Amino acid sequence: MKSEEDQSHVDLRNGILYGTLKQIRIGDDTDPEVPKLLPVWVCSIRPKDSKLLISLLKQNCEDDASIKHLKRLTKIGDYIKAIICPFESEHERTEISNTLGNLQYENLEVINVPRNQANTKETTLKWSTIWPLTWKGNPNHQFLNSVIFDIEQERQMVNELLNRLEKVNNRQASVTMMAKEVNGTITIQCVAVNTGECYPSNHSVMRAIDSIAQRESKQRKQGITERGYLCTDMIVYTTHEPCVMCSMALVHSRILRCTYLKPVSPGGGMESSYFLGDLDGLNWKFQIWRWLGESELSKLDNLIDNARAEY
Repeated sequence: MKSEEDQSHVDLRNGILYGTLKQIRIGDDTDPEVPKLLPVWVCSIRPKDSKLLISLLKQNCEDDASIKHLKRLTKIGDYIKAIICPFESEHERTEISNTLGNLQYENLEVINVPRNQANTKETTLKWSTIWPLTWKGNPNHQFLNSVIFDIEQERQMVNELLNRLEKVNNRQASVTMMAKEVNGTITIQCVAVNTGECYPSNHSVMRAIDSIAQRESKQRKQGITERGYLCTDMIVYTTHEPCVMCSMALVHSRILRCTYLKPVSPGGGMESSYFLGDLDGLNWKFQIWRWLGESELSKLDNLIDNARAEY
């Protein structure tokens, strides 16, 4: 387990943890010249009312993660302009007015502010001309420094994946395990195998999702459970990078993270092509990791052929 003080296992430059897990994500840390924008509700108040406004917001508005990179208040002339909350619809105006109560405010309106935290201090200053941002360092570096893995448990899961592949005894096979963390222990929920079939619905990832769906259907009939999404909180371990269809299925199933051993170019849907799982504009994102452990990759190479373009 990672110590909060010891960051020696983190390679920020290459996005690698413990020398074994490589983060897969879109592009580099270069910021666009013009940021994507987020509509928010703002109002203007007198400086003397700043503390009262902050108190009202703490009492009545959720601490929304989407605006944490923005400074809540900024001085404009003789007034303070304050972000109240992200904008969803014009119908919120009455509710916001009630939230502000007897506070003396003016110009309750919607403006656009930078949607994301900048990756560099220089870009933070540039985007702050639209609305002041806070600079707390590269957001992905913060993530890598904070993410926690029990690396020995991860290694056990990868070796279990390879053991299942070995038992199949087919050099065209791929294996996917769905797992879930319960009280700090990762437990396998299902195992699916593709013994070489090229039809996409026979890929091991699709078979694993189908297995979870079949179990969910049975439990619903028994009145045991009612999951909103099939694979919420599920951890996926798979021998090969999922293809584009499998990657999108994982997005729609809303998994927690995916770890695979072998990239599959050009058929893979993560690092090999579209970075599905880390792509803006889709309805979900999840962590993507590629396993770098030499002994495990060597065992995989001994168990499979390398000719297939997708799994």
